[in-house]
Order: sequence, then C-alpha cells, then structure tokens
Amino acid sequence: MAMKLLRNISQKIEKDFGRKETRVVVGPRQVGKTTILRGIAKHCEAQKIPHVYFNLEVPGHAEHFARPMKAVLEDLTAKGQVVFIDEFHYLPNATKLFKAIFDEYPQVRVYASGSSAIEMHKHLKESLAGRRLLYRVFPLSFEEWLPSRSRVTLPDSLKTAVSGRTHQALRGLLNDFVIFGGMPGLIHEKTADDRKRLLLDLVETYMQKDIKALLREEDILSFNRLLSLLAAQEGGILSEMGLSQTLNYSLRQVRKDIAILQQMFLLTVLKPFFNNRGRELKQTNKTYYFDTGIRNAVLRDFRALDDRDDKGELLEAFVLTEIQKNLGVGQDIYYWRTRRKEEVDFILLQDRKPIPIEVKSRLTDTTVPAGLKAFFQQYSTCRLAVVLNNDIFRQIDFNGRKVVFAPHYYARLMPMLFSFGAGL
Repeated sequence: MAMKLLRNISQKIEKDFGRKETRVVVGPRQVGKTTILRGIAKHCEAQKIPHVYFNLEVPGHAEHFARPMKAVLEDLTAKGQVVFIDEFHYLPNATKLFKAIFDEYPQVRVYASGSSAIEMHKHLKESLAGRRLLYRVFPLSFEEWLPSRSRVTLPDSLKTAVSGRTHQALRGLLNDFVIFGGMPGLIHEKTADDRKRLLLDLVETYMQKDIKALLREEDILSFNRLLSLLAAQEGGILSEMGLSQTLNYSLRQVRKDIAILQQMFLLTVLKPFFNNRGRELKQTNKTYYFDTGIRNAVLRDFRALDDRDDKGELLEAFVLTEIQKNLGVGQDIYYWRTRRKEEVDFILLQDRKPIPIEVKSRLTDTTVPAGLKAFFQQYSTCRLAVVLNNDIFRQIDFNGRKVVFAPHYYARLMPMLFSFGAGL
C-alpha cells in the first residue's frame, strides 16, 4: 500500500477552504499538485459538498472549456460549489474565467493547479488582484520525507538538542536526502537504481514536455549544455557573459533561457542583499536548482555526499530549499558579498531586519566565520547569526551578539528565528 504523505502546504490550503478567492497552486511537474487537489476533492466528497474536477491534459476535459464563456460558466457553476481545474495553464482565457466566477458567482470556489509553464505566468500577470491566493508547491522537505524512511523525528526548536545516536541517524538520512532530493515519487522506489532512473526520467520530462515547446530546435543542444553548466556552478556567482562565451550563445538568449527556468520554478535566482550600494555587489545573482536530486540527475552524478568535491554546494542548496519551503509571509532570502569578497551564504530578511546564515560542510570549533564578522561590522544592529554545520550544537556570545551553531537539519527552523530568536 502506498504511503500517504503529509504535506505542510496542504494544511495551509485546507485552512483557507472557506475563503472566496481563487486558489492557484503552482510548481514544477511531479511535486504533488494534483495529489493536493485530489485530497481537497476527497474532503468535499466526505462533507457532501458538490464539486467537479477537470484535468486539462485529458482531451475530453479540455473539450469542455472549448465552448463560449457563457456556456462554460453556466455549466461549471451549476455542477459544483467547488470547481477543480488541474493544469489550468492550457486555458487560453483562464484569468477571464476566474474573474467572472469570483465576481458573479460568490458561492463557487475555484482550485486551479498549473505546471510551471510560461503561458500560466501570462495569465497570472493579468489583473486578479484581490481575487486569488497563490500557493507554491515544492518537493518534499526533509521533515515531510523523513517518515518514509525512519521513525526518527527532527527537533522543533533551536533550543532543543538531540542525542548523539539520533544525531548520527539524522546525518545519515540527510546525506541520502541531499543526493536524491525530495521529489515525492521517490519514496515509492525501493532501490538506489530505481531512484536514479526516476530522476533521470523527470529531467527528460521537463525537457520534452515543458522546455522543448518553448525553444527552436537549434537552441535545444545549447540549452542542455546550459543546464549542465548551471548545475556545475550551483551556488556560485552567476556570470551571464561567461556562460554566453562558453556556450557561444548570445547574451540575450542566455538571459532568456535563465528566465524560462526561473519562471518554470526549476531554478532559484538569489539576489544580493545590500544597504550600502557602493561597497556591495550590484546586479550579480547566484543560482540554485529547485531540488538537489534533479540537479544531480542533470550532472548524472549520484555519488555519496562524503565522496564529492561539491559537498559544500549541495549542503548549501539543501539549506536554501529548506528555508524556502518554510518561509513566512513577508520573509525573503538573499545572499551577501562585498567587493572585498567578504560573504555570507544567506541573509534571511523580515521587516528589513537581517539574520545572516552561514553553511559549513566541515567545522571543528565555534570560531565565528570571517563573513559573519564582516557582516556584524557593517550591520551593527544585527544581533543574531547562525552557522549550520555537520556536528556542533552550541550558542556563543560574540561581541554582544548571539551566534548559534547547529547541524544542517535545523535549517527548516530558520524562518522562525524572528519570532523566537530573542529567547535563544
């Protein structure tokens, strides 16, 4: 029997069930959007709430919407109090349809999901202000994935230490998670070879179904090379000009292709944090794949974490995605680097208050990293920093600031620092 996944995003969506706005659920293919919508549909069924479900990749369902808008509206609103539209980006008039239902049929709720395609973004750019709630679906977090492999549980506070035995278990599990990532389908695969095969198939699916349709045939080879270069340079400063020269590809096309990957949620482009514009870098970004397993599949490299030269980059990417999956309202994440090459991996920001977070793959003591010292010097109001590392769990005082050292698996708690940071 397949294991039922408990998704944090499902709880957020279900909490908003009574709201009027159109619920738009977005993310790459195979991250669980359809499963989430089916789960809400089952809730409707259990509560005897009239509902109707469409998947627009099914030809018969798509035909239903190839009629005049008035007929579609009358049919939808007559059949269900809740309307589910999976893969809604295939609708040429999605925004118009959602606005009409919101404005004219207040008793009807709409749930729409879309794979990350450019057409969907065109729809969402049109005016749905005040009429939609947007939910981003990521692959599984480490917390969501863990029950499929172990009964070990994660600490729920930066005040909570774990036993040595639990720590070793979590480290081993995290190493496996970082190599294969959090795509939900992986939990049903029994062997490493099966997991590799699924990830390689997913990369091929993204290329064949989503990206290939957006490119000219002669651009596809260069695009494939771009994917590999971005994977190899993960977490580094993005040089669009360097990529252009390496690929023998126009700078304009490089920027277009990176934008496509970003709009499809396959690539995270991290911007620099700065207040002092003169001393800090401008317009230089860092890039990360949305999932470490997908990144490793692009490179066709599934070696164990301790056998890799890119261990640091993979752990950094893991921390970033764990933070992203748990960001609160109004929170953002950046990186920091000066022209003197002082740098901090991540800056978590809320209400313009920064918390610097450094990620280390090897650490033997609680010496404060040079980048954090530089950040403290430049941002005197910053009172808290975190160093995520392999083994050390300790809090120290550094010139009146708190520096928390904690294992990498505490990453998901970073967005909570603003609420309980003062109590550490």
